[in-house]
Amino acid sequence: MKRNNVIPALFIGCTLFLSGCGQKNYVKTDLPATSAAASGETMSAATEASEPVKIENPDTQAQQTESGTNTSAAGITAALHTYKEGNVSIQYPAVSGLDDGAMEEKINALLKSNALEILKAYSVSGEKDSLSLTAKVNSVDRKRITVVYTGLFSGDGAAHPINLFFTNTVDLSLAKDLSLTDYVDPNALAEYIRSDDCQLYDATPELTEALIPYLAQTSLETYTKMFQKADFPMEAASSGHTPAFPESFSYEDRGTIIISIPVPHSLGDFALIKYTPETK
Repeated sequence: MKRNNVIPALFIGCTLFLSGCGQKNYVKTDLPATSAAASGETMSAATEASEPVKIENPDTQAQQTESGTNTSAAGITAALHTYKEGNVSIQYPAVSGLDDGAMEEKINALLKSNALEILKAYSVSGEKDSLSLTAKVNSVDRKRITVVYTGLFSGDGAAHPINLFFTNTVDLSLAKDLSLTDYVDPNALAEYIRSDDCQLYDATPELTEALIPYLAQTSLETYTKMFQKADFPMEAASSGHTPAFPESFSYEDRGTIIISIPVPHSLGDFALIKYTPETK
């Protein structure tokens, strides 16, 4: 994911490429190639594409090939669906193969609801604005599913498009969102980002040179508070209070945590950090 553009304090944590640095704005144009699909169900003023693309869990496939028998993760698949309304296109996954049908339905409703939260976050108008969001199922098994979303939002009359990035990890046994605080200590992560040990994830050398000094300017307290509220679930709405879309998102990949944090548009709109808790 090569970085390029920023939305003050919003999208943060997959494979994008940037070009140029200096005073030129980074605009990510190469989004992850993920098959889109749709469920065929209709929604008010919205449609969904057809022929969901199933994504088998690679680890499960390998285990089945070697043993010739089902494993604890066998049969769990994820299919991508596409929500469409005007100039809006949002991919989201749905799982199948769980033993508990009611739980499966609850999980899929949660995955879809979280994916569509972006519409509220940017007050997106399907007629006036343009939003394209691609979902990549990073992993899925009987324990959890991890989804990474990337895309572009162009608001009506806006000077430039905004690079979008967010993630969603769901515990399949509980139909519950897992957040950054389930993996790491927010304060320890904040200290790491402000240290010389901080490593960016998949950034060009030029962008790295520009981002590292910028990241060090943010206070420890600001980062800590941001990470405490990272990821879904969002804060519950209350009287006079509309919960804000998280500024930071994260996901786990083979023991390494990838975290997004907001940066200026000229630096890509979000920066991705690599963090391995046990070594820090």
